[in-house]
Amino acid sequence: MNGRVFHTSDWHLGRQISRHRRDAEFDAVVNEIIEIATDFTPDLIVHSGDLFDSRPGTDDFRRAADALRRLGEVAPVVVVGGNHDTPDVLMFLDYILTDLGTRSRDQVRVRFATEARPDRLLLAEYPAADGELTLRVGALPYLHPNRFSYQFTDPAMTTATYARRMRAVQADVYRRLASGRGPRDLLVFAAHLFVAGATPSYSEKKVSINADYAVDVEALPVVDYGALGHIHKPQRVENIGFPACYAGSPLQLDFGEIRDTKSVALVEIAPGEEPRIGLEPLSSGRRLVKLTGTLEEIAQRAGRVGDAWVKIEVDLDGPDPTLSRHLADLLPRATIVGVVERHPGAVERVLDGATAAAELPGVEDLLREYLPGRGVGGAALDRVMATLAQLQAEPDPADLAPCCEEQMLTAAIAGHGFEGIDRASVLIDPALDGSEVR
Repeated sequence: MNGRVFHTSDWHLGRQISRHRRDAEFDAVVNEIIEIATDFTPDLIVHSGDLFDSRPGTDDFRRAADALRRLGEVAPVVVVGGNHDTPDVLMFLDYILTDLGTRSRDQVRVRFATEARPDRLLLAEYPAADGELTLRVGALPYLHPNRFSYQFTDPAMTTATYARRMRAVQADVYRRLASGRGPRDLLVFAAHLFVAGATPSYSEKKVSINADYAVDVEALPVVDYGALGHIHKPQRVENIGFPACYAGSPLQLDFGEIRDTKSVALVEIAPGEEPRIGLEPLSSGRRLVKLTGTLEEIAQRAGRVGDAWVKIEVDLDGPDPTLSRHLADLLPRATIVGVVERHPGAVERVLDGATAAAELPGVEDLLREYLPGRGVGGAALDRVMATLAQLQAEPDPADLAPCCEEQMLTAAIAGHGFEGIDRASVLIDPALDGSEVR
């Protein structure tokens, strides 16, 4: 007799690498998540925040709506608002998934937690499949440090530290969640926050994982399971006396996550028993690979890269105009999203004004260095450079040859000894024969 919770998080639909969209990868990993959820047959599905990466485009919105509708056919779904999610977007998604608001409350399969105010907290109950247990979930969306929407009855709390205010909010969630709890009730706390001591992937927004905005471990409500979101690295949260974990992001979203194995959490909890939490690995999506070293060292590793997103830092003796083409040949299946040239043997010296201007790189050198990092290489780079050469060869329309009147004026000024006078400041009266100048 147990309750089963399927926990996923931090999809960041719409996230790009450089200028490249990842629609096919998101479709694949979402399908994989739904397949795992279907096989697990959970009583409750929790998405603990950051459904989107930013305001979603039409494709991202449709992808989210379709995925949540399909998950809702497996089990009831609770979606927690994350720091990347906009409440208005989630509320509109809620409107769509309830068939334009026509479904009654007992027919709603996907619910959204977008408010932390006491009268708007998402608190819900879901019976377990065996009919013996009830899963009670309290959901807390991300509370931005600079836009704390929770209303405190104590005015002194408005100037308290973020951690102290979060302690008060979480205590209120727990009080409401545990009110009238029976022996067959299992409590689930779903939240999007940064718990002190958790290990970030450092692809999260830096301000949101600042130590000043970390939640104290001992302040978390004591529940049967804590479904946490915000940190992209899957992990158990230790030293809190109850099971809690970050499900993590389903794809490697940034090069800070290249060592992370992505997963979803499969949780089984029962009254008075040790919970079972398994992190089921996800295999969809391209790997993110970072290559560093000399060209020879990179060439030795290139054969193992395959289909991946690749960022490269290469050590060279000097600028190499063929570098982008060479790297593309070494990594035919990869997408190179950034190249940094390092010249460890170069000698740094202070230049004086006369030599500094002469040694500044030309626009051609700058473009050859910059464009490969933006995904332009090989034949495309050659076309760009050829176009630049054509433009540079064309005459400048602003640099016009002097007209005949200007030449006559110049000659007149020179003949009267006015070589040092600005020609534009000299007025010649056309009525005069040129012997008088005023």
